[in-house]
Amino acid sequence: MRKLTAALTAALVTALAVAGPGPTVASAAPVASPRSSGTADFAVSTPSERLSPDRQGRIRTELTVANNSDHQLVARIRSAGVLPRDDGQVEYSDQPDPAWSGSAKYPSTLTLPAHTFQRVPVILTVPSSLLPDIYLLGFVVEAQATGTGIRVYHQIGALLEVELPGSRERRMDVEIAATGIIHLGSTMTSTYVVTNTGPAAALGRGQVRVDSRLTDENVGVYRGSDDVQLFPTGTSRTLEYAYEVHGLFLIARPKAQILYGGSNGLAYLAEDSGGAILIIPWLTLILLAVTAVTLGAYWYWYRRRRERARRELMARRKPRHRRTWARRNDPACAG
Repeated sequence: MRKLTAALTAALVTALAVAGPGPTVASAAPVASPRSSGTADFAVSTPSERLSPDRQGRIRTELTVANNSDHQLVARIRSAGVLPRDDGQVEYSDQPDPAWSGSAKYPSTLTLPAHTFQRVPVILTVPSSLLPDIYLLGFVVEAQATGTGIRVYHQIGALLEVELPGSRERRMDVEIAATGIIHLGSTMTSTYVVTNTGPAAALGRGQVRVDSRLTDENVGVYRGSDDVQLFPTGTSRTLEYAYEVHGLFLIARPKAQILYGGSNGLAYLAEDSGGAILIIPWLTLILLAVTAVTLGAYWYWYRRRRERARRELMARRKPRHRRTWARRNDPACAG
């Protein structure tokens, strides 16, 4: 699963006060960083994997802080609260997470020479009161570039995912968007919304099954992503799907599904069915248009031919009618 990331970059006109998070941990010496030609001079990265505690209830990880500028950089690190939003977005709060900030140990300040990076060790002690869940822990790294006449401050948010294993109730809902009755084109694209309505975060994979209304057979399963995605409680994701018709037409009913892990290690499925839709590819429309034009042209030619034949028949019959009328009115022909 891809790591949730968020970067907050802002220019500040005054220095920001930083509160120390407690005892610090010795950090590694700066390492030479490759030169960058871009405008960014400061970067922070975190491990991509989800973290879990060891037997002692501790989590050991690190932040990597890089100075890509030509000047020395003084960085300060502090804990920050994380507010999950829809579609995988997060916001950082100035108030640290009260459950984790008191037990976190990391260096509060480090100095980076130009074009170097440093791995900052972080030790987290899991509070005993926390329930099994997936927690998002935030850190804000603030840096000031020195050595120039202008002082520029940067803030970058770093995110860690911590999973405390165990059974927990989880509930997911899914709603597929209305698609209409008729769709023109061979490719049908639409969306569905997955919402976490349970008390704990959930990991899930969304997909859409397309069933034929004529044969009651499944014609395809389409996933918006092959990765398992994180759904924090109370948040939703709008996922997109697309499928292509290979025949002349298809009358189908899409069904959105979300497969997620529930309590006791069991897998659960939530689904929602859309309305029936007639999908007509453009090739079918072209063939129908060509057929209609051909039939129309043939009907026009046939009607013209019949009209011409009728006129020729009338033209042949008119002289005979005149001769018969003349005999009937000729006195010499009278009995």
